Amino acid sequence: MTRGKWATLKLHQLRVDQENYRLGPQTSQRAALRAMIEDQGPKLVRLAKDILDMKGVNPGEPVWVVPSEIRGKYIVEEGNRRITALKLMENPAIADGTSQAKAFRRLAKIYADSPIREVEVRIFGSREEVLPWKRRRHMTAASGVGLAPWKPMAKGRANRDVGAEAPRFLAVAELLADEKDAAWNEVAEALDNRWTTVDRVLNADPFSKVLGVHIDPKTSIVRFENGDAKAGRALLMRILSAIAAPEFDFAEIEDKEDRERFIKRFAAWSVKGASPEPHEEPAPGSGEPSDPPNTPVDDATPAPSDEEESARPEDTRSRRDAADAARRTLAPDKGPRLLAVTGARLGPLYAECRKIKVKGNENAAAFLLRVFIELSSEALLHEKAVKFPRSLRDKNITSWDDYKVKLSDKITAVALHLDPANNAKEFQQARLSVRTDHIGASSITTLHGYFHNRHLLPDAESIKATWDGWESYLREVHKALNAP
Repeated sequence: MTRGKWATLKLHQLRVDQENYRLGPQTSQRAALRAMIEDQGPKLVRLAKDILDMKGVNPGEPVWVVPSEIRGKYIVEEGNRRITALKLMENPAIADGTSQAKAFRRLAKIYADSPIREVEVRIFGSREEVLPWKRRRHMTAASGVGLAPWKPMAKGRANRDVGAEAPRFLAVAELLADEKDAAWNEVAEALDNRWTTVDRVLNADPFSKVLGVHIDPKTSIVRFENGDAKAGRALLMRILSAIAAPEFDFAEIEDKEDRERFIKRFAAWSVKGASPEPHEEPAPGSGEPSDPPNTPVDDATPAPSDEEESARPEDTRSRRDAADAARRTLAPDKGPRLLAVTGARLGPLYAECRKIKVKGNENAAAFLLRVFIELSSEALLHEKAVKFPRSLRDKNITSWDDYKVKLSDKITAVALHLDPANNAKEFQQARLSVRTDHIGASSITTLHGYFHNRHLLPDAESIKATWDGWESYLREVHKALNAP
């Protein structure tokens, strides 16, 4: 097993890990530093003060790094709390607006008298080389003195990243997470030391049988049998709120019978439906030919509204949901969910999305999805001559296809153009997905990861779930492109 080599590096050469298991994916160095502040709170301040008192970081706690893609820079794999503390004392303005801003301003004045700008590190060749050591360090009970052990959520992300099963509570937390939702924040905070208790309930056999919620521990995909995601999320929120309540007693779910009784309390809000049936390809001559690549799809039959959907017979809804749950292609290849896509480039791209079998072609399907979302967004911005926001004009950007324009900027501009009132449900998922703190199958972080994260291994179900998350956005974009 590779053990790395010792070296002394300048503080400015070190970059904190934007894929830190403790925090989840972050979009920038600044975001990662601020996320660490909010995660650690006063503990990070005490660590910084200890570094000042001892005139350096603890030599008994190694800082492990790997080369960055930026020449001369290194990514911190182990020691992110210590390096964050040093960087915040070096530049306390980064902490402005956070819970510990004043504390780091005070410490920065002391630090300035005797700055610590060199750190002894152990350099490994790659993340793969350091990962076995890092897992051993964080995922065993015998951690070193001063080490902040990973909490269950971080351990779950670490397991999932190497293909192992993650706890089901991680999938549920990622599905419900919303920092602007005061109710969710209150529940999440109360569950900080109860996530393993939550998992006892989610792992119970009656959970899926009684409630119709299925959670894949390898992909972290949550599926609701009747396809009603809104009702499913509300159901999960009810359950988590009950466990987070001050009066909740562990004895309520201690043994198998207790857990079954607890779960049945929520049966009235069940999202049960028919079990998925095997998907069958149309037989030759069945009368269901696919559309030619450049043929616009007839949009005269739009996707059913919520009212129309609820008015359908239960067995009809269930069959449609079951067939789609088992689809093989990236985009639905027939039925009411087809999009009206035209254009010399977008038409063929969409045809490929409807034809490509995701299983066995995961990387190609993931790239195709990302390209289709971006080119669809760019097409609308150009065709409708959408004005640049001030933040882009200040950077002297004059074209939406300029490489400096982020995908999140394009999507935000499209949503604002088509939904200036910010209340259309068709754009809610897109607006949530571009937030830097959002983690999930449809998040902008996932889309970027398909291109840039060499550790992200796309799986078929996650890729299809990503399409489903962006489908309402894409539908509205192409309706607008086809409008006079």
